[in-house]
Amino acid sequence: MAASDVNLHLRSYNNEGKQHTHGHHQLVLPLLGKLSLSVNKTEGAVERNRAAVIPSGCDHGYFASEANQFLVADLPESLAPALDRLPFFVDLDSALLHYVQFLHSQLVNGAVSSHTEHQMLLLLIQLLQERHGDKLNLDRRVSAAKQFIDDNFHKKITAAELATVAHLSIRQLNELFRTQIGMTPHHYLTELRMQESWRLLEQSDLDIQRIADAVGYRSLSSFSDRFSRHFGKSPIHFRRKSK
Repeated sequence: MAASDVNLHLRSYNNEGKQHTHGHHQLVLPLLGKLSLSVNKTEGAVERNRAAVIPSGCDHGYFASEANQFLVADLPESLAPALDRLPFFVDLDSALLHYVQFLHSQLVNGAVSSHTEHQMLLLLIQLLQERHGDKLNLDRRVSAAKQFIDDNFHKKITAAELATVAHLSIRQLNELFRTQIGMTPHHYLTELRMQESWRLLEQSDLDIQRIADAVGYRSLSSFSDRFSRHFGKSPIHFRRKSK
């Protein structure tokens, strides 16, 4: 699976599947019936308001004894480097269940282009991490730096400023942040800005300069260059697609 590839599809499971692994993350979201799963020897089920998070490289098998259907998302590790820090089985609140139904309807109606599918899965990952991020048990210093980025990503943030917030040296913060979050603070900041800019391109009428300002880029050319390298297409491409 290439770093830019995502795959959202409907799947039904028959009987029992042998233990296996794959080189990408996988989300299994409930639509109909029950799927019993074992992920790295942790037993659980996908049903009603419960989903499964299967990180890349985790040994897993399944068993199904009734009619079922699930929404399955295959995700490259680079898209969600911290997904493996979520529990294997997560509860879905009403808002997440509504979003799963929305994804299902979009898929069934053939309304999902590849770039929209990518964007929807980024949002789904963000929602899951917001709901279950407290279970990541982050070091308080990493948590402080992450919260500062979350609150101020629309502003200029320096490495020295983050290190001060975390009461660590820049090198110590980079190492600890990468260990716990799966990427450096700079990478996390960039991911946050890119996700928000894509959301604004898709869902707002703001012009591209105002979107660049809203995610912390004062230079339109710098924003366009970063966005194009991140998603493989320019901001104006996605703005045209959303119209």
